[in-house]
Amino acid sequence: MLKKCLVWTELLEQGRIHYTRVLDPLIEAGLALRQGREVVLADAAGLREIVEGQCLEVIQARDQAQELVQRLGLEVNIGSRPLEALRLLRDLEENGQKPEHSLRMQAVSARVFGDSKHIQRIPILNKIFALWSRDRHLRGELRLKACAPLTHRPGILDLSLVTSALGQVCIPGPRAAQVEEFDLTGIDFVLSSENLAPFQQIQPARGMVLFCPGYNTGLSAMWLRSLPQKCTWVHFGDFDPDGLRIFEQLCLQSGREGRFVPALKHLQGIRESLPAWNGARAFDPAQYIRPEIQELAAWGRDKQVYAEQEQILHLLGVHAWWEASMP
Repeated sequence: MLKKCLVWTELLEQGRIHYTRVLDPLIEAGLALRQGREVVLADAAGLREIVEGQCLEVIQARDQAQELVQRLGLEVNIGSRPLEALRLLRDLEENGQKPEHSLRMQAVSARVFGDSKHIQRIPILNKIFALWSRDRHLRGELRLKACAPLTHRPGILDLSLVTSALGQVCIPGPRAAQVEEFDLTGIDFVLSSENLAPFQQIQPARGMVLFCPGYNTGLSAMWLRSLPQKCTWVHFGDFDPDGLRIFEQLCLQSGREGRFVPALKHLQGIRESLPAWNGARAFDPAQYIRPEIQELAAWGRDKQVYAEQEQILHLLGVHAWWEASMP
């Protein structure tokens, strides 16, 4: 189906292309004419109606699936089953780090397709899942800013010096997963940030800043879990249903007690400046476990507003409002 749609769309756009068998239905219907090794468009209006009715959704799904493939760091080309591939990729991105969801192939297949063996039977889906499953916690990198001595023991490299020189440290996933190689005993405060720009802006007087990109929280949770028990953890996230969910996911994965900012008092102080929430996912306190997150979700539901991290930094300033959370 995908190949047919791509070839038919190419003929519609170019008017003349090399012959391939998938063009035979158009030739038989009189929408195109074969001239030797080429096929010429004969009825643009008729083909456009077919393409818009049958092919646009397929091609758009292919493009969206390919974007998700890149975002998830998978080396695969979506050459078939784009609609199903897109459904699977969306589920892996949304639920792949949620502890309450099983990540076994059969469970994912049943959840997404209603058939526990569907992924296994379809080559492109099987390949996507296999690549995603392989070292899924180790893909990408861990970004941090060390504002206190933090030594990588094998190389005796102090990451606070790297931070001073370069502004941040980027550790490849496989190396970051070897968290026992890093001496975290001197870290008594950690601020995690959901978005990259706030991570780059914020510079605490001590401790460490972790970049936690969306639901991809595996490496960040591993480091949070390895920090000293006395370490205070504050998570700075978007105030929206997903931002609250990401924080709770970090709590569950790391086994740590953290504080979410912006806190309710911050949000109440800037209520009139916040935009109206119109996202597809509603604020629902029942979706969360922690009472403080339920309270925030209830406030968001009642006020129907949200706040991105960048808005919070603009309205409250870069430092004073979260430094009060430091030990």
